[in-house]
Amino acid sequence: MKTQHTGKFRELTFEQQVDHVKQVGRRALLKWGYPEHATMKLLNFTENATFSVEAAGKPKIIMRVHRLDYAEEETILTELQWIMDLKKETDIHLADPISSEAGNYVEAIETPEYRETRYVVCFSFLEGRAPVDSSDDNKAVGEMIRKIDKIPDKITIPLFKFAAGIYAKVGKLQRKSSMNDMDRRLFFEVGMIAGKIHAQSKKWEQPAYYKRMEWDFEGTFGVEWNNFYGESYRSREWLTVSEIAALDRCVEMTKSRLESYGKSPDRYGMIHSDLRAANLLKNGNAIGVLDFDDCGKGWYMYEIAGAVALIEHRPDLEEIIQEIIKGYESVLPISNEDKEEIWTFIMMRRIGMLQSLICRISSVMPGDGEAVELTPEILAFYAKGTVILAKEYMKKYKKKALPVSGAVFTRPTLQNIHK
Repeated sequence: MKTQHTGKFRELTFEQQVDHVKQVGRRALLKWGYPEHATMKLLNFTENATFSVEAAGKPKIIMRVHRLDYAEEETILTELQWIMDLKKETDIHLADPISSEAGNYVEAIETPEYRETRYVVCFSFLEGRAPVDSSDDNKAVGEMIRKIDKIPDKITIPLFKFAAGIYAKVGKLQRKSSMNDMDRRLFFEVGMIAGKIHAQSKKWEQPAYYKRMEWDFEGTFGVEWNNFYGESYRSREWLTVSEIAALDRCVEMTKSRLESYGKSPDRYGMIHSDLRAANLLKNGNAIGVLDFDDCGKGWYMYEIAGAVALIEHRPDLEEIIQEIIKGYESVLPISNEDKEEIWTFIMMRRIGMLQSLICRISSVMPGDGEAVELTPEILAFYAKGTVILAKEYMKKYKKKALPVSGAVFTRPTLQNIHK
């Protein structure tokens, strides 16, 4: 869903890009009735820029300054409409989209010198923190990366590639799960949330202006453009010729299985696509869901792949998947055929995320959490680990029969919903 030429912005240094989106945010403040000097804290800048906004006598809100790539007014309005419908029809804890003083949920901010139109939206503030299970090692890895930051990449990158292989072998030897009861409850709730989203999705009447991305094969591996910035995994900087060939074979296998699996309405519809812990907020017993920016049409089982993205290397991944399935099945049934293809979707998402990281490696923010996977060392670890997973997937699925195709997908009736 590529829309605008982003050359001018791309020419800026990373620091200049951050400064620019801050200035766009400040100019947008007035449209929501907040003073230009309001306190703005940058929470995240990987794709969009997300800020918390505070001002005396005003409620704390969240502002999202959109990326230029495939961000259009119709795509954003579709996302916001779906969020509002999910709030009305489910008990999922979600932030409310907030309209500007002019009554618009989306405001366009022009920057003539960059020849760009950048869209801005605001949401109510949800209390809480991203839930972290006891086995998560993201923070520890982030601290390690900072300690070795001064060591040349030519030394650290080969070490991390080697570490990926060692990690995979050691993980297979681990017999006892490191998850505790709280961890299992977290992943059960993630599955339950996914089930509730999909139950609403299956009966959702999309607006007449509907326009969203598709999380299908072309949306992941399209040559001219895909949802991962049009990037290809076929990078000689991060993979050898033989490793690229292995991923090529894996992609071909996923393609044939997906074509057989089909897009029947019981398998394919609106999904969040990124239910990782980083997009959840836990406040007491309530878990809120954030960041519907990547929502769109996709396979429902792809949701599970999105929930375990960036942790596929964990030795207890199968147990995590089982807990997610249990939570999902407390809301909706999952057929054996659906369960059989979960790893097909995991590989599809994994290679797609590799493409995303390759594209974004030059635009990182220091620290742990979301930024830790964007250093050269972690990208080397992730790339090598992707090849290892691809080979294991092909070995496991080599003799498996292709899935039986579902019914032909038909689109729901279009309906006008207020803009």
